[in-house]
Amino acid sequence: MREIVGLLRDLVDSSGICLKGLQQLLLAEHREGPRPPSYQVLSDRLRGRGLQNNASLIYSIIAVLAPPERKEAVADEVRQHLLDARAVLAADSPQASQKPASGRPDPELVDVLRENRALHNKVERMERRLARKEKELQALRERLRAAERPTPTARVGSAQDEPTTVTRLSPDASAASVPPVRADITAGTDAPSPATDAGTGYRYESSDVTIVTDALRDMPDFEATTAAALRNALDSVLDGRRTGRFDLATLGKAEKTYLGAKVTHELMAAWRLQPGRETDLLIGRQEVALKFTTGSTWAITPGEIGRVCLLVSANDQRSSWSLGLIRIEPDHLSKAANRDFKRTLSAAGRQAVVWLFHDAHLPENTLLHLPASLRAQIFTADVSERGNQARANNLFRLVQGRILNRTTVSTVSLTADSPKLVRTARERLRREGILLLGGTGQQAEIARTLGLPVPRNGEWVSRRVTRRRPHHGDAPSITLSDEVWTVAGQDDPVEMAPSVATLR
Repeated sequence: MREIVGLLRDLVDSSGICLKGLQQLLLAEHREGPRPPSYQVLSDRLRGRGLQNNASLIYSIIAVLAPPERKEAVADEVRQHLLDARAVLAADSPQASQKPASGRPDPELVDVLRENRALHNKVERMERRLARKEKELQALRERLRAAERPTPTARVGSAQDEPTTVTRLSPDASAASVPPVRADITAGTDAPSPATDAGTGYRYESSDVTIVTDALRDMPDFEATTAAALRNALDSVLDGRRTGRFDLATLGKAEKTYLGAKVTHELMAAWRLQPGRETDLLIGRQEVALKFTTGSTWAITPGEIGRVCLLVSANDQRSSWSLGLIRIEPDHLSKAANRDFKRTLSAAGRQAVVWLFHDAHLPENTLLHLPASLRAQIFTADVSERGNQARANNLFRLVQGRILNRTTVSTVSLTADSPKLVRTARERLRREGILLLGGTGQQAEIARTLGLPVPRNGEWVSRRVTRRRPHHGDAPSITLSDEVWTVAGQDDPVEMAPSVATLR
């Protein structure tokens, strides 16, 4: 079974996924059938323990990991290995020794077949490794050519009376001598600079990275579109309207693994891009691997050396996100690797990242940033009302003057029908003097006039109001129901707020 084990390990290594990821793929492939083995059992099988009695697992791994053009060939190869293994077992079994000699396979022939198969597999593995090494060698050659590029000369002073001197150009010298370095999309960030060659002092960018960077910069509303897509991905995996969750720390291991795939899908849809043949995305006709993290490190597989990688991170605690590009070189990776042969960026790799956005604004996860005591009050339901409606009322009652979106309301109320809950809450909170405004034209204009945050479609803002009195001075006010209203202070009396239900 050594040949089959080697073949399966090659498939896992070339795919770049970890054993947990493989387990999730097997689960998705057999949703209606038996569950895939546990992590420990799967690890044992990929070491050959008990694999000879689990042909269905072998073919399932081939189905989810082998490239489409190789699946049939790999399956045939495994099938032949299994037949050879069974022939050997039959030849060595006591029952086989009692059969006539004419019915037994020739042991020498079996040994020859096994040796041929082993050599064939070894040659294939070496060819694949050689192809990867050739990619690394080509990348190193390109860097060497960049480092050995002739240094232009500069003439100091007048041509008649000053000698010619050779000077090293600074990174900001003319574009004719040094490949141009594009500035970050966002001005004034502290993002790291593009790569600097240690031997020459020149800054340069991979031409592939430049092509992808230009393609992304040309997208309309790129920053807002990307931020919204990341927010959608995080909220979708949290699934607050069903689970009531709002913190990524509450996700399970499988959900955290799935989060990376969800971010890829959301960004692909938002940017209107197609998947690559060998990688996640096709940007500017370049194959690009997308790596996502909620921390500060990205796991890079051996197969991604020499490729352009789009590094994306999102931090819900800081309401920030970053996006950068790098073409992975061998010296960009740390020496240490995990058991799946994945490595993180080294110090040189971090310096080589071309940041398009660094700590850009991510739409706020409102519930995550509320004090814990306030969240506890919001989720405490009044027994006199339905639980979901009571929690929605609490939300708008306790969180005033702050934009609340549909996701926040659905997470608190554990229902998808947020607009209906908001309409009911608007009428009930009027008795407490609280005005609940939506993102429609007239209601948004009321919020703007009163100096409140202006909601958009699918957003709301609440605030207690009172009739304007002399002590309010020149505070912002508005006429509603033939009376002048302004934002209430702590000492202002509670009086029923005007109705805005009919305003659109």
